[in-house]
Amino acid sequence: MTSGAFFEQERKQGNKMFMIVAPIFLVILVGYCYGRFKPDSGGADKLINDYVLYVALPALLFLAIARADIGELKQWGFILSTLFGIAVSYVIASLIAKAMKIGLPQSSILSMGACYGTTGYMGVPILISVYGQQAALPAAIATILHNIPAIMAVIISWDVFSKRSSGEQIPVLRSVWRAALTTIKNPLTLSVLAGLLFVLLDIKVPAFIESFASFLGNAAGPTALFALGLGLARLNFKEHFNVTVGKTVLPMVMLKLFVQPAITFAAAFYVFGLREDQGLWLAAAVVMAAQPIGAGVYVFAKKYDYQQDVISLSIIVSLLLALATIPLVLNMFPFS
Repeated sequence: MTSGAFFEQERKQGNKMFMIVAPIFLVILVGYCYGRFKPDSGGADKLINDYVLYVALPALLFLAIARADIGELKQWGFILSTLFGIAVSYVIASLIAKAMKIGLPQSSILSMGACYGTTGYMGVPILISVYGQQAALPAAIATILHNIPAIMAVIISWDVFSKRSSGEQIPVLRSVWRAALTTIKNPLTLSVLAGLLFVLLDIKVPAFIESFASFLGNAAGPTALFALGLGLARLNFKEHFNVTVGKTVLPMVMLKLFVQPAITFAAAFYVFGLREDQGLWLAAAVVMAAQPIGAGVYVFAKKYDYQQDVISLSIIVSLLLALATIPLVLNMFPFS
């Protein structure tokens, strides 16, 4: 291939990627604009978020898993590389926090911010928009993989270490059990477990349920992106920004947007051998790892009353940067 033909192919690929990705970010922009022009629509924000979390996304993830063949779920390279990227980012963030004289359990919130992304609200719609419905299965599996470890780590850390600091001790196994119950009760986890039940029992999804879940799930993408824009409109950058906060925000954002996807790619490609024949799974692993910091981190920061301003600013900065970094990540992987 001549250099001219190569650059022409790259240009066409770039244009195609832009045409697919641009509407995704335009929906976020529409949600942001609506939130700015309708500042009194807080009740509507909650309804939209609840619909995404409790109805649309669970329907989409359930169907993606339930329609799969059990052999399709045995993507060990995808699963292990995703978990490896999460674990390494979490540990590095813990070491940075320790160097900054931030110990457990407080550092677990910052570590969660370094590895927990908007996989449901942003990652799922992006993967399906770019790669089609075939991406629904890896998107569903990745969503659960990104939710469970960080959430459990935070809950266990606060259960064990906050109690010890006050002289009270709680058995680790009891804390693990409580953390497991919390993650299992998450509607996204429940929907995937329900889908797995269909697969393991070899039950074909009835046509009525499939049609019903598809109808609900089809709204998940645009609604989740719109809700993401609404959430961004409610965050106040100036209110939280200062130099001290910035010193904590910077490593968290760098780990989430750059280190985690890089580690995930290296593990998937070089260690677990995901190549061209598993290109979709490789792309899904890296794209999900490259998602900005998820709002769930703020939920835990508020729950434990720890540095909500730092987490809020981290979410804002990572989301704004992701508008540029995610298209670059997508451009690394060809799509039809």
